[in-house]
Amino acid sequence: MSGRSTRPFVEELPDLIRQRGLSLRKLAQLADVNPSHLSRVLRKADYKTPSGEYVKRIAIALQLPRDYFPEYRESVVLEKINEDDRLRDELYDRLAD
Repeated sequence: MSGRSTRPFVEELPDLIRQRGLSLRKLAQLADVNPSHLSRVLRKADYKTPSGEYVKRIAIALQLPRDYFPEYRESVVLEKINEDDRLRDELYDRLAD
């Protein structure tokens, strides 16, 4: 599997785990993340949402491109917008109509 997903992380990841025959605990180990936190993110418990860095780590652990999940791509875009006032205003002018 390659390319990029347009499905949110919490929708896409369970299918990827099933396809690869992994447990949540094993994936957490491969990605060096806390398995309980990963479980809460997937259940959307306690308002847990994955950061761009978090989904990148999961993607790499699954041997997918680091930008596979849309949350990572969004985090990069927001980071760039926050760093560049001109870019922010340019995008706003373009999209605000």
